[in-house]
Amino acid sequence: MKKGKRVIAVLLYISAAALLLGLRPKELFDLRQLLLVIAGGIILYLPVMEKEDFRQWKMPDFGLLARNTIYASYIETFILLFLLLYQGPEAEQVRLLAEVQEEEQGARLVSGILMRNIALSFRPLLYGICIWIALGSEEGKTGSKENGQTGEPAGKAVREEKLWTAQECYHRFLELGLTRREAEVAVQICKGVSNKEIAMELCISETTVKKHVSNIFEKLGVKRREEIRKLL
Repeated sequence: MKKGKRVIAVLLYISAAALLLGLRPKELFDLRQLLLVIAGGIILYLPVMEKEDFRQWKMPDFGLLARNTIYASYIETFILLFLLLYQGPEAEQVRLLAEVQEEEQGARLVSGILMRNIALSFRPLLYGICIWIALGSEEGKTGSKENGQTGEPAGKAVREEKLWTAQECYHRFLELGLTRREAEVAVQICKGVSNKEIAMELCISETTVKKHVSNIFEKLGVKRREEIRKLL
């Protein structure tokens, strides 16, 4: 329900901003580019999925899917700009021809079309950002809830986290008896990262991550992910 409300909020904001800035909302929307961004996000998300996810029809990790959509939007924007600039010499020839014929208005028209196409090439990036805002993870809210559950003031929790760098956390977990890979996973857990995101970050399968998490719980004597951070 919250994601649906955020989608509506994003659409309303884009429409309002376009109208106030003198743009037509239709200029910001291209169905083909939008579908390519969504398809790219799904394709980049597939490698981190396990066979069980397909068999059991599990709900996807929307935060990770939204992040992959951002990556897809960057790729698509780059390709559009590359194609546009690749065709640039042709547009330059047209401009020079117009100048030779003393058709200044035609030269300005060609230049204006080129600038307009460059601007429109950035639409996939807008789509990716909007999808991230609408479907991305709510890490800030999660952190607030964790502080509330532990009964510690938010300011104190932040100060404690700042005392430990990722490298210091890694060495601390090694001292507690974890292997190097388990220590790396534990550091990611302390950051509030999901198993799928850990798998992508460390280039391992999600099943392997789950095994490491189980070993970490056993070695550290904890039952919840939040308890690992308290050991620092």
